[in-house]
Amino acid sequence: MIKYGVVFVKDTSFDSERIDDPYIIEAYIPEEYNLKPTGDGLQLANRNELRHAVGIVAARSLKYFGTNGEGFNISRTRSMAVWWLRHIYNSFNWWKAYVVNAEGERKEMPMLYIGEKFGTATGSENEADIVLSAFENDRCIVNQASGGGTIFAVGYSERGGLFNSPDMYGVKTIVGSKYKGAGVNVLRGITKNLTLMAENTLKGKNKEIDPQNVRDEIKKMKVIILDRPRHEKLIRTVKELGAQLILVKDDDLTPTLAVTRGEVDLIIGVGGIPEAMLSAIIIEKLGGELSLRILPSGIAQDEKLSGMINNWNLFRKNEVDILKNFKVVRPGTEKEGERPWDTVWTSKDLARGKDMVFTAGVIKKTPWIRFPDGKEAPGVEIDPETGEIIVHVVRIAGNTMEIVPVIYRTVIDRYAGQYKDYGEINDKTGAGMLVQLEKAYTEFGMCQKAKECLQKAMMCERLSEDLLQKYNSIYKYVEGLYALTHEPVQVPEAVIKHFEEVSRLAREDDVGIRSMRMIKRYYEYLGDKHYHEQQFEKAIAYYKETLKYSPHELKLHRKINSTQMRDILEAYFRRVDKRYQELNYKESEDWEQFKLGTALEVFYNYEGRLNFSSRDPWLIFFRRTVLHGKKPSYKLAILTKLLRLYKKLNQASNYKLSQFLNKEFGMSGEEIDAILTFRNSKSDFHYARGNKIFHSVGELYLVMGLSRESLSKLLLPKVILESQNELEDADIPLSISLVEAMEQRYKNILEELREGYKKEAQEHSYAVAEAYHYVGLALYDIGDDEGAKIYYDEAIKKFGEIIEKFKGITPVNAQYRIGNLYEELAMLYEKEQTNY
Repeated sequence: MIKYGVVFVKDTSFDSERIDDPYIIEAYIPEEYNLKPTGDGLQLANRNELRHAVGIVAARSLKYFGTNGEGFNISRTRSMAVWWLRHIYNSFNWWKAYVVNAEGERKEMPMLYIGEKFGTATGSENEADIVLSAFENDRCIVNQASGGGTIFAVGYSERGGLFNSPDMYGVKTIVGSKYKGAGVNVLRGITKNLTLMAENTLKGKNKEIDPQNVRDEIKKMKVIILDRPRHEKLIRTVKELGAQLILVKDDDLTPTLAVTRGEVDLIIGVGGIPEAMLSAIIIEKLGGELSLRILPSGIAQDEKLSGMINNWNLFRKNEVDILKNFKVVRPGTEKEGERPWDTVWTSKDLARGKDMVFTAGVIKKTPWIRFPDGKEAPGVEIDPETGEIIVHVVRIAGNTMEIVPVIYRTVIDRYAGQYKDYGEINDKTGAGMLVQLEKAYTEFGMCQKAKECLQKAMMCERLSEDLLQKYNSIYKYVEGLYALTHEPVQVPEAVIKHFEEVSRLAREDDVGIRSMRMIKRYYEYLGDKHYHEQQFEKAIAYYKETLKYSPHELKLHRKINSTQMRDILEAYFRRVDKRYQELNYKESEDWEQFKLGTALEVFYNYEGRLNFSSRDPWLIFFRRTVLHGKKPSYKLAILTKLLRLYKKLNQASNYKLSQFLNKEFGMSGEEIDAILTFRNSKSDFHYARGNKIFHSVGELYLVMGLSRESLSKLLLPKVILESQNELEDADIPLSISLVEAMEQRYKNILEELREGYKKEAQEHSYAVAEAYHYVGLALYDIGDDEGAKIYYDEAIKKFGEIIEKFKGITPVNAQYRIGNLYEELAMLYEKEQTNY
């Protein structure tokens, strides 16, 4: 294929079937840029496939191009990216990759999870790191009037080549090769840094270093700063020094390219660590220097606080716990393999791999990405007649930057050709072809052409009433999609009402299902929006509406619980932070007891606790506080033991309860007597009314005579982890969406199953089963019995698959775990106890 005078060849590494893409069927790249691995091993620098991860996301972004600036479409775009990345990365059977950082958690937006795994290859030589910055300046996608441009960027390295860290804020400086060695550093103020840069330039010119010459050099410099309230003083100082200030809205990454070209002198300010890591790859490949210091979230966004270096150590306790998981610890406490959080990280620290690749798909053209002749690389474009999509993909693997046009062929040309070959006859068959073509147009945002196809289809002869109604519902669905991206959304309820009408017309059809999903996602978006605007009651109301469309989604229940409990969650963490500071940022020997005692005091002294919408609010709160940051296998072991304790407290005789408390929890006779006295004082009253004595194990806090140490023995008991290390290697997710992601990877592992990585498949399937178990137990505590049973059943099925497919100790453990699950179900659902 020859396009624009360039020979394009079919990229055989692109497999649309393997990534489940029915609309983009082939990919073509310029022959001179066609990459091929030269043998076994990772060879990231020789992989065409990595272009397509960002290329497909860019191509698929066409569907969300809009003019109304609607924030919901940004969320839809990000969700689309997550979906396609999971499919694409899991389709690679030549790697096993880990997400080491990703922009998303910090902003509570959809993105791959840090720690998420992809691929099925075995052997350390096939392991890779992934870092994602998501969409830079994503508002440009949904609003043409927004300045700048949009890209989607991902970086790669062999395993251990990229900094594994949480999605947090950091203060950074970036300069080009011209200033390498000048001493620019985040610990120095802007005046000192610009002065050092000026002195370095004067030295290179053999000019005298005096105040006037320094001031003159500073005036020639271009400084880029994110336009944020947290940078007001920094911006003011740059202006006062006379440097040329360039303020950017959301361009936190691509200006690095301008720095390496010498067009910009300095990038400085607070931004995200994922963006800094991608900048580090660029700097390591193209030259320059970068420095970064991780900041506490509260400090990073307040210029008055971030302006004082002493405040840079004021991490909250939950941030300290998160950093510790990434081997970043309090200064002076580091062990082998750990780094103190006051480290000033360089580009080499962040990106030290030997086989590193930076990729970015250009979605909307940006002034920072240009060809050697100075022309800006164009954004993604689609030919409405042929359906061909052109995406310009940036790739940096060596010491130069490539901007490669990738052509994606879609089914549009095929479907249009089939209809033309049929003679464009207006009958039922012709109508079916037009609807098929409409779906392809809709998939890439060409709603007007889609509606034209549907109008033609509805004018065809001999169509049944049912078929006409179906086509009419599709037409209204497309109208809704167009309105979402191009018409002002002044009344959110109008959007919901439109898609509700579509779902009624379409009934159980595919369009009806998609409309219901759209309503669900829109309600959730409105809940998130009102939550961030601190309109909490409205947020809860929208989340509850969302649950009507997805009643067993743990993530939604957690959002409701977190919103309802926001005051006591904040009170708990505030008290923990205060105590941690009093201890000079050290944990005392009784730290876990202190956390438990604080949680109990905060929860049971809160009068509004009875209004929480869950079966056991204490256990929900307990998960979010005392168990925060603990290993998933430990959480499960604690929660299942507390379930047995709860049943014994309410059902066992005094003698059996005494034995149980002594044997399982190590309680003394005096402690047991206190519990029995409390229980006996309540038993007659509660039994007479058919009520439980204890509504939650947390009510042990109300027992007179139990010390904090006693309560710790009961509520933080010693447990034996049943996981045999499978769960230590694969974290149990806390939301259903990640369970589904793990399932997709599990499916790929089984498809590629070979002797070489049977163990990997066993461990991963075990982790999926335990993930279902965790979700089931959490849904029970919330009060969703149907959902709890569904997920317990899924866990049992998954353990059953392990028994069928594998050999060795893991299937034996799986049999044991199935027994545990039925035992738990019998405790949870007494009326069905015999069945279980």
